[in-house]
Amino acid sequence: MRKLPEAPQRKSHYKWVMLALTWLVYASFGVITGTIPPLVELIVQDLRMTYSQMGLVLGAWQLVYIGTAYPLGVLVDRLGVRRSLGLGIVVMLLSLVLRGLAGDFFTLFVAVALFGVGGPIISIGAPKVVSVWFQGNQRGLAAGVYATGPLIGMSFALATASSVVVPLVGTWREVSLVYGVLVLLVLLAWWGFSRDIDVPHENQGSEFPDERDCSLEGHRSTSLNLLRISNVQIVLIFAVVTFLLNHGLNNWTPTLLREGGMTLMQAGYWTAAATTIGALGVLLIPNLARQGYRKWLLGALIAVSSLTTVGLASLSGLSLLSSLMASYIVRGPLMPVLTLVLMETRGIGAARIGAASGLFFTAAEIGGFGGPLLLGLSREWTGSLTMGVVVLGVLTAGLLLLLPLIRETRERVV
Repeated sequence: MRKLPEAPQRKSHYKWVMLALTWLVYASFGVITGTIPPLVELIVQDLRMTYSQMGLVLGAWQLVYIGTAYPLGVLVDRLGVRRSLGLGIVVMLLSLVLRGLAGDFFTLFVAVALFGVGGPIISIGAPKVVSVWFQGNQRGLAAGVYATGPLIGMSFALATASSVVVPLVGTWREVSLVYGVLVLLVLLAWWGFSRDIDVPHENQGSEFPDERDCSLEGHRSTSLNLLRISNVQIVLIFAVVTFLLNHGLNNWTPTLLREGGMTLMQAGYWTAAATTIGALGVLLIPNLARQGYRKWLLGALIAVSSLTTVGLASLSGLSLLSSLMASYIVRGPLMPVLTLVLMETRGIGAARIGAASGLFFTAAEIGGFGGPLLLGLSREWTGSLTMGVVVLGVLTAGLLLLLPLIRETRERVV
């Protein structure tokens, strides 16, 4: 499919089509990640797994992310978003289908781990779309829009997997096939309507190697130069802790609510409701993150995230539900706001946001793997998720100490 010319690309109305398609792709990402959490107990019983093993399964794709995110980020920069995201959807769909065929812990782990090959392409490709097709403060709106995709997708899976799909098909295994049809439709829409455009390279002096350098040395040199940027270093630390928090809570919230006395169906519904309400925060809050003031918004989000996380471990009744809703509202925008800081840091820009996002998710998924495992171990060793949740809240509060180190500029960086 032909490329749009560079000159009118940012004024073209087609950017909204690309944003809508990106939203659908990211929503598919959310659907796939949301299929297991509401079915944890059914899967544990059927496959005779321990809760620690389930913690490993829930963190399997994040573990793979650590090794795949950066090279896949370079791949996204080189192939463009159309081909790379199309490939990512295919791999995610394969992971989803294989989950329903799992016969034990190992085969389920491998099936979920495969998502760590397709998922990073989507996580990295989405900010790439925003960086290429949008400019300035409009990027905040676009980032907020695409970041609602995984939340809405996950909310849909949480609300329907245990209460609608399992009663309909009779077992947790067929859940992957039902949602697989939806993901296949998204794949067809992406290949049918997505476009690539030319992105100018902005090599500033000799700081970065030629983007056409495909050698291992070229990739290593690019990553090392990115890592020398102080903002990148700080953002990577934020990425680890915020993903530790988000992935830990997102995967274990239904179980946490069940510990509070809810039924399986109630826990699924309330988690889905919180995820849906959280999508409003993701949509609106990044748009408030104006250039030059984003770190102060990050500080507010981190402070409230820490308080509400501790609340999930210590409150009950309506107070627990209020803390749950607030938690999802403030945690969701952390990732898009951090990527906005990253893409507008000098030395990155649209041409290298794929590689920079690859580094971001390489670091982030250390936390993405550790969060579900931490809470799984907490449940296994203490019989409760409380201790693990409190640890997450304390670690999140510690990020406030690093906040003043983030450097921002009010000038537009492209």
